[in-house]
Amino acid sequence: MTLVKNKCCLNGPLPYTTTDDELYDYFIKNIYYGDLKINGMKIKVFTTPVEDNRIQGYFHLTTKTKKDFGIKIRMKEKRAYFINYIVPMINNYLRCSDCKNLECNKIKVWTAPYKNTKRTKLLYSDELYSYIIILEKNKRCNMKKLARFLDSVKKEMKKVRWPKKNEILTYGTVTVLFVLTFAAFFGILDVVISSIKTLVG
Repeated sequence: MTLVKNKCCLNGPLPYTTTDDELYDYFIKNIYYGDLKINGMKIKVFTTPVEDNRIQGYFHLTTKTKKDFGIKIRMKEKRAYFINYIVPMINNYLRCSDCKNLECNKIKVWTAPYKNTKRTKLLYSDELYSYIIILEKNKRCNMKKLARFLDSVKKEMKKVRWPKKNEILTYGTVTVLFVLTFAAFFGILDVVISSIKTLVG
């Protein structure tokens, strides 16, 4: 399958005859390696866990999970064939205001709170198809939280009492003597046990 070229309009899903291998190939080339960005932030997909040699982000976009008798089953949904909507929607939603195509319903974008973060949603809908993209800010990439964490670590490190030079020498000497004493003890014990075995044998 070929890479997606930027378009201002969407022309329907991929053929329903598209195989799983072709869908995954499309996903890797156009989405995983697509260098997609929104509001200047790079969009990343889930990579783990890996199932059937395919990264998690692919299943997130194309399947739903069902459990039967405790066994997880991946079921492909029709939205899998709309995977070709993702790149043009993300790359072109800002151009909708300048689009001269009166027949296009345009891509709608809004932000909504979700748990402790926010989600950005992109929706395209016409008389035949609807597709929505939901993007969530990765908490692990929150630089403010990282800065606060590093600041707290710095404060805790200031509370640590580091040993002085003479204390290090004293503790080090005691440790070495302790190790040597036990080594000598077990060495002698080994010789005694071996001698007893020889006499008994």
